[in-house]
Amino acid sequence: MSQTSIDRDRRAMRLAILASREARKHARPNPWVGAVFVGRDGEVSSGATRPPGGSHAEVVARDRCNFDLKGSTLYVTLEPCSHHGKTPPCAEMLIKEGVSRVVIGSLDPDERVSGMGVKLLEDAGIEVELGLLASEIRADLAPYLVHRQLRRPFTLLKVAATLDGFIAAPDGSSKWITGEESRKEVARLRAYSDVLITGAGTVRVDDPSMRAHGYEDQSPRRIVLGEISPEAKINPATSFRGDIGELMANLGEEGAIVAMVEAGAKVAKSFLDQGLVDQINLFLAPKFLGGSDGISIFDGTGASNISKSYNFDIATSNRRGSDIELVLRSKWLSAFIEGA
Repeated sequence: MSQTSIDRDRRAMRLAILASREARKHARPNPWVGAVFVGRDGEVSSGATRPPGGSHAEVVARDRCNFDLKGSTLYVTLEPCSHHGKTPPCAEMLIKEGVSRVVIGSLDPDERVSGMGVKLLEDAGIEVELGLLASEIRADLAPYLVHRQLRRPFTLLKVAATLDGFIAAPDGSSKWITGEESRKEVARLRAYSDVLITGAGTVRVDDPSMRAHGYEDQSPRRIVLGEISPEAKINPATSFRGDIGELMANLGEEGAIVAMVEAGAKVAKSFLDQGLVDQINLFLAPKFLGGSDGISIFDGTGASNISKSYNFDIATSNRRGSDIELVLRSKWLSAFIEGA
């Protein structure tokens, strides 16, 4: 394949990625997929997944076409479905329309698809290419992919801390460690989550509402680990007592794709110890408590030596006003995204 063809493929797939990002807020629990048809004469039509029960990205892109799809190429971020669910199989639609080539970013780990979409297309004589911009696409789709692989929500731990590693002063005060821009990003993260989990201690001390301010129509379901006062601002919320591993498995079965943990040091450590933290969004404020008696990010027995430390990769760093946000991925998640 010539460099010109490779560049053309990459440009088209990037259009599909941009389309998929538009669908992330409303597509869950379905994957947020983007699709782009390129006709024989270079015409382009794009689409993204509709809310549950609506059309998949490939169908949306097809319905927007004003050109014949026969002989066209489809660029799609995730493997076309091959099963009858709330909508007919997209793979069969592509065969019927006479598409000649399908370029796929990532296979779908859902057991109802998982390579069968590719097989349907290839058995029909359609050229299939897999893996274009795969790492970027898997990073975007990580919550969905983790849910399908591990049967639990993708778990994001949000932490706001001083530069010397404290989430609160010795008296428990923590409002506000970080600035307005960081708080806006936290609201956005809440809006992109299905469930928000906190501890009863946090509710008692801070009495937070934990709404997605600015995204009121998208505030997630709230779960408190422990008892909740009827007067607490976090209500309506669910009280949970029990093993958090069981909680996460139940949430996964219910279709929760993203769980965001905003809690104190003990709860944060419990998720870390059970290997349930996929990503940490660490907001660092340019402040120091300047001592050793503040409340640390994690509370409990730590690693006995550096070789047993909890290792993460820095995926991105972002300036949030006067703060810095570090997005940290677990080692296994980084390997999964990279296809290792």
